[in-house]
Formats: sequence, structure tokens, C-alpha cells
Amino acid sequence: MSPGEGSAKQPRRRGRPSKHMPAVQELQEQKQPPQQSDLADEQLTDTLEGEHLSPFNTFLRQILRHDRAEIARVAYELDVSENTIYRWMNGISVPRPVYLRKIIEVLPQHRVNLTYVINQTFPGLLDELSTGVQEVQKDIYRRVIELVATTAESEARHWQITQAIFDYALLQLDAERLGLAITYARLMPAHSDGIHSLCEAIMRGNYPWPFALENHAYLGSTTLAGTAAMLDRMQTWDNLEESIRLQVEVDDFERSACAYPVTRGGQIGGVLIISSTQPGFFSNALACEAVVEYAQLLALAFPEDDFQPFSMLNLRPMPDLKWQRAEIGRSYVNRIIACARKLRISRQEAELRVRADMEAEFEELGRIDYARRYSEE
Repeated sequence: MSPGEGSAKQPRRRGRPSKHMPAVQELQEQKQPPQQSDLADEQLTDTLEGEHLSPFNTFLRQILRHDRAEIARVAYELDVSENTIYRWMNGISVPRPVYLRKIIEVLPQHRVNLTYVINQTFPGLLDELSTGVQEVQKDIYRRVIELVATTAESEARHWQITQAIFDYALLQLDAERLGLAITYARLMPAHSDGIHSLCEAIMRGNYPWPFALENHAYLGSTTLAGTAAMLDRMQTWDNLEESIRLQVEVDDFERSACAYPVTRGGQIGGVLIISSTQPGFFSNALACEAVVEYAQLLALAFPEDDFQPFSMLNLRPMPDLKWQRAEIGRSYVNRIIACARKLRISRQEAELRVRADMEAEFEELGRIDYARRYSEE
């Protein structure tokens, strides 16, 4: 039995309490550790000697140590506790690689310095993260070829191939589920003077995007997809290059994107767009090459009459994407029902009519907005 254990089991002595006991109790209470771990870590931040810290720890202390509100914001954005941020500042623990990449995005005003100190402290780590995308494997090629060879019905073949490609691409390009959306925008029917827009037809996403998109917007000449279609080549956008970026509409959550035409026999059927929450995602050549390969595979999903000569493209400006989605969500279904009842036609026929009507309405609004914006510049 240890001395401590023995003393704990001794019976209480009878008689008058010692007059010194309150002082002993007071001394013991003073020795109790503080209850708030966050406060303890903050105090530790102020007392640790700088020479024991890495360049990353030192810089993090420099920009955060006197700003509790900013520490709380960074912790919230990274989905970690505030205590974890203090531990990083103090050098008590090391951030996982995924957090090193995300903290640069959460503190964009310090991007250059953060990148520098992370490279000093963890040499080569950011390079490894930037090349995390792997080559497209032959498994998806085998699966698509199998579906083309064995699926007789056109609609079923179209659905199965697109689902296989989108599911595989989400897993391959966003294995850590940091946020990715894959969209196919098809050509709208031609007018007498050509094709005026593309329409989002299929979408799959990881959070913060929804799994599927219900309000399919029109993509015109001022979008990344529209530019890729008109130029017949890949287009990328990245908010790391705000000063030199294309003047294109940017969707919610999008920090970088890549668009590539879906073609067959020298004709275009639509555009594949892949959007990421990660700035710089498409600075990786493997990520861009994956978009090209998926677009080429996707061409096998559609019938021959979905493809049109590039000379038919006459894309027009369309309204803001966020506004479009809100308007389509508000009125689209009711307009289809009203059209079907009024003209006594099927829902599918009514949907085609409403789609065409809304394209014309949005085109006019887009023209007015485009003229106003450029007259102000």
C-alpha cells in the first residue's frame, strides 16, 4: 500500500479541528489547475520561447495570437476546436496535411507567407498534395465499353454511362470529399440563326454542392462552358488569378473550374464542367487531363443527333446563374403544368416548350444586363 493510499483510509480524528486547516485547504485550492484548457493554451502561447517553434508555428502565432475572434473563425472554417489552433501555434501538435492546405484558403490574405513557412517546415508536402490526383484508370474505360456493347435501349445506355462516369470521376478527383461538382451542359435546340445557349442537363456533386441539381441554368457566352464551346478547347478558371481571369460567370462554392467540349466526329454535343472548392486545383496537369478523358468517354453516352457543327454556335449572354436558379425553382414546374393543361399535351412536350420560352426570356434579360454592365465600364 502506498503512503498516499494509506493516508486516505485513516479514520477521522476526534476533537477540535486544527486552527491551521483552513490555510492548508486554501493552499491546496490555489494549486488546482485551471479549468479552461483554451485559456491555458493561450497563456502557453505567450510563454513558450520562440526558438522552440517552427517557422509555421511562429508565423501562426504572429498573425493569430492577439485575435480570439479570428482564432474562432479559423477553427470554425477548418472544423476543428479552438484548442487545436492553439496547439498548432504552440508547436504541441502538427496539423494533418489536409489542414495545411485548407488553412491557406481560410487565410487568403496570408497565402504567400503561409505557403513559404509551410514549405520551410514541411518540405515538399504542398507539392505532394497538389499532385494528389491520379491518372484515370482503365477500369472506367472497360465499364463504359461494356455498357456501349451490352445496353440495347438508347435512354438506358445514356443514363448508365453518364452515371458510371460521374460516380467514378467524383471518387477519383475528390477522394477526400473537399468539394467537387461535375456538370454536363447540352446544346439547346437551334434557332434560325444558330444555337443561343447550353443548358445544364446532368450534375453530381460532393458537399457543399448538392448531390444532384434540379434547377438547370442556361449557360451562355459569358460562362466558362460557353467560352470552351465557342473556342473548341479547354478553358480553366482559378480565383488565384483574379487579376487576369476570364470575365466569366462564377457559380456558388466555385474556386476553380475546368470546362471541355464533348465532341464526336468533329461536332459538339455539349460541355463537361468540373468545379472545385479548392483554388489551384486545375494547375495540376493530371486534373486537366482527367477532364479531357471524361469528356471523351461521355461522348459515347449520347445519340448521333445530339451533336451539331461548331458553326451552329451563336451563344448569347445569359443572366446571373444564382438569379436563374432562383427563378427556375420558383416558376418552372408550375409553368409546365399550366402549359400541359392549356395545350392538352404531354408533360415532356410541355417541358420542351417551357424550356424554349424561358431561354428566350432569359436571353433578353441577359442582353439588357450585358449592355448595362459594359456601358458602365
